[in-house]
Amino acid sequence: MFSFPLPFHPGRLLALAVLLAAGEARAQETAAASLSLNEVLARVSERSPTLAAQSHGERAAEALIEQAGVRPNPTLDIGVENVLGTGRVQGVRSSETTVQASQTFERGGKRDKRIALAGRERDAAVREFAVHRAEILTTAARAYVAAVAAQERVLLAAESPRLARETLAVIENHVKVGAVSPVELARARAALAAAQAELARAEAGLASARGALAATWGGTPNEVPPLAGTLRVPDTLPAQESFRSLLTAHPRLNWQAAVVASRRASLALEQSQAASDVTASGGVRFLREGSDAAFVAGVSVPLPVRNKNQGNIRATRETLAAAEQTSRAIESDLRAVFTAAWQDLTAAHAAAKTLRRDALPATEEAHQVVRRAYEAGSTPLTDVLDAQRALLAIRREILSAEADYAAALVRVEALTQPAFLATTALLSSR
Repeated sequence: MFSFPLPFHPGRLLALAVLLAAGEARAQETAAASLSLNEVLARVSERSPTLAAQSHGERAAEALIEQAGVRPNPTLDIGVENVLGTGRVQGVRSSETTVQASQTFERGGKRDKRIALAGRERDAAVREFAVHRAEILTTAARAYVAAVAAQERVLLAAESPRLARETLAVIENHVKVGAVSPVELARARAALAAAQAELARAEAGLASARGALAATWGGTPNEVPPLAGTLRVPDTLPAQESFRSLLTAHPRLNWQAAVVASRRASLALEQSQAASDVTASGGVRFLREGSDAAFVAGVSVPLPVRNKNQGNIRATRETLAAAEQTSRAIESDLRAVFTAAWQDLTAAHAAAKTLRRDALPATEEAHQVVRRAYEAGSTPLTDVLDAQRALLAIRREILSAEADYAAALVRVEALTQPAFLATTALLSSR
């Protein structure tokens, strides 16, 4: 059975409902005003000036495919002979005019190989853009994690002045009754001033981090609302092999594979250049001021006696071998970078879990014990200030370890999953 301490009025229930609705609306507005990692990545993809500039490379490569398929232009030759001579060929009475058209026919499949090479270079341009896009998104994810850490440092720094004010209020009461020396009041005020200075430094760091984040999409710090993410390491590490297995799909490897294919297509084109092209010509020759005419025709073929394009072929073979070796070097480099990133991830996870599980509860308990002892007059103020500093130091260490974990996770995903799904899940966890 329920009872009301005050007389029940329907108007009060309505007012209570309005207040609850207003609170829920404010909470929804706050959530809507926050900026998530997914929203940042979308902004970067759509608005990054760097990506916009690099996107022209693919369109340029498309134009080169069109140009590669163009056949050689025909040539029109007009020649006049036996003019402005002496004797019988004086003036233009004995002139002969030849109008002739010629066309070069490519041999060795040069046109098809040019088109194939242009297509491979277009593929390389597309995959190069994917590499640059992944790098820029990685920069944005790192900046977001750094900004979230800076945001939480501000919240942590704001705790120090609060504790300092509580201590100051206790000391002021003790000074009024003559229980402690005014010297302790001065110490408490100095501690409060130091805490406020630390908060100002944290706020400046947050402003800088917001500016760096906005720069990733070409924006300004005013475009960065409070960030939605929070830093809290999970209870267990994710499966390492689930990330390692994705290394073979890294954009750099895909780009290098396209470069190797392009070098092979270039070698095929250089080899086709050794085949001599045939130029066929035909026309009409007008004799003696146009009174007579005759057809003329001819075929010309270069004789590949000295130049068989052997130097270009050998050079292209070397660039192909270098590209294939580079692929193996990239694979080795990716494995090494992944191993280092995973070690950092593991170390940060262990540090954060140990500090939060063991060190933080003990430090909080010690702080409470010292405060109660000081209020009872059995311990000096310096012990209280030391306990406060120890508590805040542990919380800063935990935040630093959690920020290191998130940064290492970004590095791991940059190598394996540039969509940053695990980082997004980490920041959205509670």
